[in-house]
Amino acid sequence: MWWIAGVCAICLLLCLPFFLHYKKNLRFKLAAAFKVCGTLCAASFALIAAIRLDPRCWICFAALILHATADYFLEFSLYIGAGFFLAGHICYIAFFTSIFPPTAVHLICAVCLLATMGYMFFFRWRKQIGKQLPLFAVYGAVLSLMCACAVASLTGYTLQGQLIAIGGALFFLSDTMICCRILFTAGRTIDWAIMITYYAAQLLFGISCLLI
Repeated sequence: MWWIAGVCAICLLLCLPFFLHYKKNLRFKLAAAFKVCGTLCAASFALIAAIRLDPRCWICFAALILHATADYFLEFSLYIGAGFFLAGHICYIAFFTSIFPPTAVHLICAVCLLATMGYMFFFRWRKQIGKQLPLFAVYGAVLSLMCACAVASLTGYTLQGQLIAIGGALFFLSDTMICCRILFTAGRTIDWAIMITYYAAQLLFGISCLLI
């Protein structure tokens, strides 16, 4: 398992700080390249699992590749990046539900997260979002469903389900912080918080494939 720790270290201790460093220095293409590499670290786990363990992991690998693509474009275009993230979220939903079929817990989690997003977008932050409300609403809905499917994986009572559930919670937290950063003034500290929770979520999703 040392190689898993090594890949995680490359993601969190190399790709993450270099991404933020080059972004701070306005070298956006180089920053985006390191950002993509961090997500590809998580994708390597899913790739190995797809080849050697279970073909269902190809769905998770596809989600991570789509997210890696989104990581790059998001540095230059919010709409293109969001589009790739949406596609990746849909793949994650398919992957999670293929391992842990939908139950009443999935529905409860989805309702809670959708209600949270709806409250923030349509009441608390409606003025700040303005004309971008349709984009935020669609993305928020798909994100909520994806994270709900992830959190509901706890019903499997397995280590794999626990990793997926923690990853889903972290992903929801990360994207909520991104939304706050877009709509409100924020310092550099939040960039670290966003990327740490984001990479941690992706790594947990990838590692969960090795436990299938």
